[in-house]
Amino acid sequence: MRKLMLAVIVGLIVALTAGPALAGKVGFVDLQKVLELTKMGKDINQKMATRTDELKIKVKKAELKVITLRDEVQKTASALSDEAKREKYEELNKLMGEYQQVYQQSAMEIEQYKLELFKALIAQIKTITAKIASAEGYDVVLLKVDDVMTEGGVVLYGSSSVDLTDKVIRQMNAQ
Repeated sequence: MRKLMLAVIVGLIVALTAGPALAGKVGFVDLQKVLELTKMGKDINQKMATRTDELKIKVKKAELKVITLRDEVQKTASALSDEAKREKYEELNKLMGEYQQVYQQSAMEIEQYKLELFKALIAQIKTITAKIASAEGYDVVLLKVDDVMTEGGVVLYGSSSVDLTDKVIRQMNAQ
């Protein structure tokens, strides 16, 4: 998603610096709206929610193992020999490391899965948008991607007259 954002931003910068050379018709497609209102977008959101829930359960199980052992060590520490305490703390540290690994691996897996799903969506948006742009004389069509981190997006303003989103949604849902 970040690569997509970077590509769109670079395209926007090039378009803006081209000045008078870019006097053609420009439109945009709102990615969030496509995600919310197309069957494919809804499927992606559902698949992401399901996969995220699966991975949260996996992480929670690893966390529970750490908490259970930590509680056990705290309760029995005074009755254990120094050697037994050391072994329990080593086991706890090992479990904590495993938990961190499961957590990081799950986060990476979610991002990779999201990227795979979005590639297919973007490919379909591109195909449909190219047909619409060609038929209606658009020279450039931007992808509106709102960025949660900056509370902004690539398309800072777009008149509804150049918003191709509804047309893209209709064609995607017709397929």
